[in-house]
Order: sequence, then structure tokens, then C-alpha cells
Amino acid sequence: MTKIAGIIAEYDPFHLGHRYQIQETRRQTGAGYIVAVMSGDFVQRGEPAIFEKSQRVRMALSCGADLVLELPAPFAVGSAEDFASGGISLLHKLGAVDLVSFGSECGTLGPLLGAARALADESAHFKDALKAQLRRGLSYPQARAAALKAGGVTKEILLALDSPNNLLGIEYIKAILRQKSSMEPFTIKRDGLGYHDDRLLPKGEAARFASASALRRAIFALCPTSQADPLLLSPGQDLTGTSSCTSQYDRSAQMRSDRTGCSSLLSSQILEQLPPDLHPLYTSGKLLPIHPDDGSSILNYRILSCIQEKIPFEDFSDISPELAGRIRELCGRPRSFSEQIMGLKTKQYTYTRISRGLLHLLLRIRKEDMEMYRQSGYCSYARILGFKRSAAPLLRAIKEKSTIPLIAKAADAPKLLSPQARRLWDQDIYCSHVYHGLVQQRYKITLTDEYRRPVLVL
Repeated sequence: MTKIAGIIAEYDPFHLGHRYQIQETRRQTGAGYIVAVMSGDFVQRGEPAIFEKSQRVRMALSCGADLVLELPAPFAVGSAEDFASGGISLLHKLGAVDLVSFGSECGTLGPLLGAARALADESAHFKDALKAQLRRGLSYPQARAAALKAGGVTKEILLALDSPNNLLGIEYIKAILRQKSSMEPFTIKRDGLGYHDDRLLPKGEAARFASASALRRAIFALCPTSQADPLLLSPGQDLTGTSSCTSQYDRSAQMRSDRTGCSSLLSSQILEQLPPDLHPLYTSGKLLPIHPDDGSSILNYRILSCIQEKIPFEDFSDISPELAGRIRELCGRPRSFSEQIMGLKTKQYTYTRISRGLLHLLLRIRKEDMEMYRQSGYCSYARILGFKRSAAPLLRAIKEKSTIPLIAKAADAPKLLSPQARRLWDQDIYCSHVYHGLVQQRYKITLTDEYRRPVLVL
């Protein structure tokens, strides 16, 4: 059997950098198949995915992935550690994956391995130092770096902890070590603008690849959350320097009446960052962008329900007692999702950390649930979202070696899963149906029920 590589990703949305990773993984490792473990309808920064998962599966398969499996929502929207541990667990339990490929700023494994080993060990000295730094009011990433520095790690390792993609790579390696997996880590140097850089620069000035953040920002400029009807963008329209969602187009001239999505995402800067194979999808009118603030009404309802039913906010994952107290203080009036986050943000609690906590509240992901999933080994099944017909040998190899059930037809899940696995499955289905509600509310379109969704085959 040819070498099989795994990639854990969100593809939110899929862009040239993702295609580059797939191509370079094949070229540098000789992998014959790429298995992508992809977040479903919600993502790790604590927001709904910009496009529904079936659309992102099609993008991934069209641009090089051979098989796409779903990372269950509790891990997809968890901390970096839970996100990585969930993805590594799924790939490891398939029994056929040889290596895990990820991007990093440093592009070499040495410092990432050093940091992962230091963090995987978690000595008593490190834990005490970490607690001391947290008591000082530092955020968790800052406290962790300070605790490692106090433990005498090298400057190279500390520098590796300064960038988001390095941090996620470190978590992947740490999960491989802790789960005693035989899969080998493999990293590709990230090429392009920074992880948080949200610019789409004019042609000739941009780095090779823009970030997914920049593409989401440009797409949201076409479909602002305050406007129910999707909007058109004229071919070649410039989004450079856009500072608001309404400043670059004329609503009355460009508004659609059929509510079928942003039918023309044709900014030249957007197209330059997308594989050509995806251009027809972006011009088809079938993409339905969802904005984080589209979940505002559900979040406000959940906050009020918890107060009415006397459910402690701190019962939900990533919500500390202190953050729970701040939520109670600010619950007097409805706010948008982003306004809720800004009202809760402090030096200690980052925007993303608060966003994840609020999303866990919205999706009913409790601390006790997460602890049960961790104790049971994270992923307890593998749901197939799509594959290429040419990947038949890959699927046969996985079916022979997998230690967890493979689910292609959702209706089969109840008879294939243990009670604990069924709890994770039910929660994942619930999260997808919440996302379907956001799409229905915004676009007046009903998506296919999760139990009737076919596997995509290209």
C-alpha cells in the first residue's frame, strides 16, 4: 500500500495555501493518498464556518484531498490542545495513516519537537510555574511560555511558541507523543501573509498566499450580517483597505432578490487567492456565507435560558467562574455575538477564548462532556463526508485496519456506536442542525437533514 498522509484542517475557506500544502506533502513525502480531517460546521476560533461543510468538502476534494472525514464539533471548537488531540486521535485510530502534515512558520521539526516534548511531560515544576503565571493575570499562551522559560528551555523553542501555526504544530506533535502513535509528524514552511493578517493586497504587492482571515473578511464585505439579502460584487472590484462591510458597493444596484447566496464573489483579489478549480463554485450563486453574528439571537436566548433555569455558565467548556460572573453582569440586554465578546474581553481573556466559551454555551458543550471524551480517547468513530472514486484502495485499507467504526450513512450510526460514542455523535448532529438553522434564518433555504445527507463522491 502506498504511503498515506493525514492533514487536520478547517478549510475555512479553502485557498491556494491549502492546495500548496497538499501538493508539497505529496511531493516531499511521496504520499499516494491524502486523508483530510476537517472541522464540520463550527471552527476552532469559536465561530460558525463561513461555508457549510458539504461545500468545503467539495473544495477539498476538487483540490487534492482523496478522503475527507469530519472532526466532531466538540473538538473542532475546542482549545488548540483538544482540536489537535481530536484530529490526531481520529487519524491514529484509522490504523493506515503513516504521517501527519501541517504548516508552520519555522518549517523545521526541531524546535517544534523540543517544545512538544517539554509540554507533553508537564512536570510538577512546570505545572506550579504555569499556575503562578496565570495568577499574575497572563493569558494561557503567555503563562505557558513564561513557565517554559523558567524551566530553562532553549531560545529556539521559545521563539517557536510565538506564532499561531507553530503552536498548532506543537499540539499535533504533543498529541502524537501522548497517544503513543506511530504516525510521523511532517511540517511544511508556511508561505504568505501572517496567520492573523487580514489584508488582500493588490496584485503584484501581495505575498504568495493570503490568510483565510483575509478571505473571510473580503467575503463578509460582500454579505454583511446586517443585510438579509446576499449582495453582488462586480468583477475586478477592489477590496483593498476596506474598513467596513458597506463602504465598497451600492446596495440598491447590487442587491439580489432570489436569496441564493453571494452569486458573484469576483473580486480579482479574492480570485487570485483561490485555486482555479474553485472559481466556478464561487460564481455559481450556491455559496451561502455565514457570519459569526448570525448566531446572535440563539446566543442571547441561551444566556437568558441559563439564567431562567439557573444553569451555571461555568458548567460549559472554556467558561471559567470569573468569565461566568462577567457574563451574568452583562446579560441585561441583547447584544450581537461580537458585541458580547468585546464586552467580556480583558487582558487575561483573549477574543478567541471568549468566543469559544460563548460558542460552547450556544452549542451546549459542557465541561463534563469534554472530560468524558478525553477520558475515552477523543474520537470514537470516523464519519466519511466525501471521497474520490480513485481512493477505493485507500478506503479498503482503512476498513481493514481501523479500530473505530466508519460511518458513511448517518442512519447506521445508532447500531454501530457504543453509548459513549453515540453521545458524541448526537452532540455533533445537534451542532450541525444549529448551523442549518443559521442558514435557514439568513437565506430562507432549508439544508438537507444530517440523516439524509449523501456522501460526496467525485
